Amino acid sequence: MKVVVIGANGDVGEHVVRKLAEKNIESLAVVANENQIEDLKKIGAANAVVYDEQNLLSQLQSSDAVIYLTGVNPKKHTSKTVMVDHQSVSDTIQLAHKSGVKRFVMMSAVKAEERENDQSRTIAAKDLPEDMLKGANFIYTVVRPGQLTDKPGTEMVKATNKIHDRSAEIPREDAAAVLVESLEHEAVFNKTIEVSSGDTPIHDALNLF
Repeated sequence: MKVVVIGANGDVGEHVVRKLAEKNIESLAVVANENQIEDLKKIGAANAVVYDEQNLLSQLQSSDAVIYLTGVNPKKHTSKTVMVDHQSVSDTIQLAHKSGVKRFVMMSAVKAEERENDQSRTIAAKDLPEDMLKGANFIYTVVRPGQLTDKPGTEMVKATNKIHDRSAEIPREDAAAVLVESLEHEAVFNKTIEVSSGDTPIHDALNLF
């Protein structure tokens, strides 16, 4: 399997690249700046490239899956965790759809459920990321982590349809592990899940869906 990791230069993205390498899965890390390329290769990426729509399309055509880190906008050269950037998601989904990629795993945000009049919205409700994924004929999984922390990962999580405790946390390393585990985990195909730290091994937690 070859996986394109978009936003690999972010704090979760680096963990994703490491986790893929641990599973002997080939990854192409898509980053914001050239000076990030060598760092991503050192931690396990088979290759790394700067975000460019034309080049990305050709890379996607030779890949099996996409992991998209919503909080990292490769166009704006930022690795800050932000509200969902709808235009960036839309552009990436369109490119992946054109390329024929069938598997798409996206890290979104629990607070992605924006109100209709929310000023952070940049496109219409019908174009929210999950609706776009469903309409693009992907086998998709949307992972919404709780508040991300720099604590060491434990590989133990709670996975649910809805996190009611908005103070729930999860280490970035564990959020990355959930994204990677979701790639081939049929129980979460075409599902949106929310995850936080818990007491269930990731594989078992995903089986609950």
